Amino acid sequence: MPKKSTKVLIRNTVVLTISIILLIVGAGCIYADHMLGRINYIENTASNPNTDPLFKQENGTNAKSGLLGGLYHDDAITNILVMGVDDYQPNDPGRSDSMILVSIDSRHNKLKLTSFMRDLYVAIPGHGNNRINVGYAVGGPQLAVKTIESNFGTDIDRFVLIDFDSFSQIVDKLGGVNIELSQIEADLINRNSGDPKRNLKEGNFLLTGKQALYYARIRNKEDNYDFGRTQRQRKLFSSIVNKFKSADLGTINQAMYDVLPLMATNMTKNEILDMATNSPTYLNYPISQNRIPADGEFDGDDVLISGTRAKVLVPDLDKCRQSVASFIYEDEIPTGEYSKD
Repeated sequence: MPKKSTKVLIRNTVVLTISIILLIVGAGCIYADHMLGRINYIENTASNPNTDPLFKQENGTNAKSGLLGGLYHDDAITNILVMGVDDYQPNDPGRSDSMILVSIDSRHNKLKLTSFMRDLYVAIPGHGNNRINVGYAVGGPQLAVKTIESNFGTDIDRFVLIDFDSFSQIVDKLGGVNIELSQIEADLINRNSGDPKRNLKEGNFLLTGKQALYYARIRNKEDNYDFGRTQRQRKLFSSIVNKFKSADLGTINQAMYDVLPLMATNMTKNEILDMATNSPTYLNYPISQNRIPADGEFDGDDVLISGTRAKVLVPDLDKCRQSVASFIYEDEIPTGEYSKD
């Protein structure tokens, strides 16, 4: 073959290869933008002055930490408050009856779940004392976040909202979730979930959306009401994470396409894209669980709420703040003022 023809062939091959790569990348960007456009975005009005992008630290070696606006903050740890919201009636904003702080900890390479029990009796900024889930009812997700921050001292970076109707759809889109059931739990789900399948019994079962939703809401005296309920919610969250760990790319892609419109968040598109990019790493972190208040960190009481006596949990805030900080930051609790410099 003549030398000139060989050069032309090489040039054309290189141009074709680059064109294909650009086409694939371009199509991928368009598809990613389409996927991200399916999410319901809420304006980020957090008082947190730190505007650095999330998930920028692949490891925590050089990440900065400190007190940010008086709250514990670590660049290597992203705290996202996931709220399950129940709409009791039309035009009722509902209450955040499930609150799990998900800490993506790239300093210690762990995924940490902290449940806040809904009967915690705390100060709602600007609204006096009440159950913690009232924060969402009177001020939306922003006040729910502020309530947890002001009472428990840890910076929350972002939030995600999932209403209970959407939750059952999400589970079905994922093909169900595996949960180890007690006989009491199985009987309650069979009777009350509304799912026509009533064959559950003690053991490990693949739950449908309706079954999983009722499982997450069970409150019975056998496991001390909301104490058992929050544990079930953490188990359910862990099961969903494990399902993604074993799923193939096509399954994950289809699930995300179906699930994203059922959630709302104040994360930006770029932050979600960064999280998705790093998800293979995050999903393989071991999962740790915590509950606030822990045993010995509260007193039970009857208080007057809206003219009615109600049973609440009055937290020992000093102990609870220490418990939250020790769980999330371990032996590296931030000290001193946070500085990006």
